[in-house]
Amino acid sequence: MEYYRKAAAIFIVIITLTLPFYLEVESEVAVVEIEALIAESKYLSQLAAQDIKKEAVEAEIMSVIKESAAEYAAANNYSSVVTKHLIYKGGKNISSQLAQKIDAEN
Repeated sequence: MEYYRKAAAIFIVIITLTLPFYLEVESEVAVVEIEALIAESKYLSQLAAQDIKKEAVEAEIMSVIKESAAEYAAANNYSSVVTKHLIYKGGKNISSQLAQKIDAEN
């Protein structure tokens, strides 16, 4: 009888240790098209149309995109967010959802 208790305890420990590997939620890569995002977002379009230094405008746009993309990726279980020209295939395009999020925040 003592043998079965030990075997059951070992079995429970093994199952408990391996279960997280099977229950882990698979995360995807999110893809953002910068040009499409600027075209869809009213706020980013307004920033792009400003008559100040182009480098300053681009830096402001990229900072807004990075902050919003990081929040969106964390909320929707994406492992990373990349721009479309950096990859060849794969990933889910989130440009329109991100444009809606940026417009809602600003």
